[in-house]
Amino acid sequence: MSAPADRIEVLPITGLGEIAPGDDLVGVVLDSAPWLAEGDVLVVTSKIVSKSEGRLVPVKAGTEADREAQRREVIAAETVRVVARRGPLTIAETRHGLVMAAAGVDASNVGRDEIALLPQDPDASADRLRDGIRDRAGLNVAVVISDSMGRPWRHGISDVAIGVSGISAVSDERGRTDKHGNVLSVTEVAIADELAAAGDLVKGKLADIPIAVVRGLSFVDDGRGSKSLLRSTGEDLFRLGTAEAIALGRAQAQPREGHPDVSGLHADVLATLNAIPLDAADGTGRAAIREGFYALLAARTDATRRACVPGHVTASCVLLDHEGRRVLLTLHPRVGAWLQLGGHIEDGDPSLVAAAAREALEESGIAGIELDPRPFDLDIHPITCSLGLPTRHFDVRFLGRAPAGAEPVISPESDDLRWFDIEALPASIAPELPALIRRAREHLASGPGYR
Repeated sequence: MSAPADRIEVLPITGLGEIAPGDDLVGVVLDSAPWLAEGDVLVVTSKIVSKSEGRLVPVKAGTEADREAQRREVIAAETVRVVARRGPLTIAETRHGLVMAAAGVDASNVGRDEIALLPQDPDASADRLRDGIRDRAGLNVAVVISDSMGRPWRHGISDVAIGVSGISAVSDERGRTDKHGNVLSVTEVAIADELAAAGDLVKGKLADIPIAVVRGLSFVDDGRGSKSLLRSTGEDLFRLGTAEAIALGRAQAQPREGHPDVSGLHADVLATLNAIPLDAADGTGRAAIREGFYALLAARTDATRRACVPGHVTASCVLLDHEGRRVLLTLHPRVGAWLQLGGHIEDGDPSLVAAAAREALEESGIAGIELDPRPFDLDIHPITCSLGLPTRHFDVRFLGRAPAGAEPVISPESDDLRWFDIEALPASIAPELPALIRRAREHLASGPGYR
């Protein structure tokens, strides 16, 4: 799309009548809309395309339960991957790459003795309709074939494009500059979906108006059809439903021979998280971060092990000197920045706080550290750790205080180890460290219970 339109009209095509297999959809459109004009966009409900193409499955006579059983058989046949199931509802990926309720199988607006499937190739269907209108009426129009979908995290359905011809389905605005001088880096506008939703304002399942015309839009065509609307598998951050992802994680986390049982450590981490008094309204975001911990722990019984590739729980310690004016930082060899002390949980650690205490002792060489058993911070961050693979650390942060006069001893895990005045931190620190140290001091002032 070259520029926003000054004015858009959305017009219904009425009087189409019932569409049956073999009907000439091009002729039906031209007969019902002699006012169709150059540059119009036809938004066509997929159901009438399916009907005209004979994409109907007969349903044998029987009870409502029989009809539902046959519908489920059809859904299974149209499904290439189940994304989620909740009771009678199945969210599935179709062979087209669409993720839809019931794999797009629909029993509405068809006879009681049939079930409608999606068009075999919606882009090809859109091409045929567009080419037919050009050949017979000499008009260059664009065609969007639409179907209704639910949206994650939102109630209600909205029409989206499943077939596109004659118009770019996505307008890529990346690299352009807004009026404030900001360069757009992620903005891709789903023009075809916006057209599908606009068209549905004058049609809909109960209106018996299956085609709308959007007029006034200036558009270009990249020739890709609807393909640019579909995310690839590698880009899909939500490939499974929550329950399905948890079930898969549990299956992958089954105990292996020779590995000790860490269920007690897993339970301790969960109990420690439950005891943190976090308020979602406090503006820190830590309550939401804790939900991420809960999801990992629900999915993975091995979440405390570094071998858990999707992510694993770690324990760190912000170690202050006895007066609370200095902080001990380690120059991490892999990260290349000054960080708080901490690391992976070991199978032999009796608890999460014990893991934090062990890491603090190993990396500082200081005996007698007083450690508050109540975590004061949580964080989830991507990292390639000693596992050697991209993963995530679900880090639980504790506050520690060193004995008076304690001098650190550098370990092989550090390139350097030093006390720093809290008001004069080094330049090469992790960006979030000043805020973390500030929260640690606030926690100290709140009267933590050391042990």
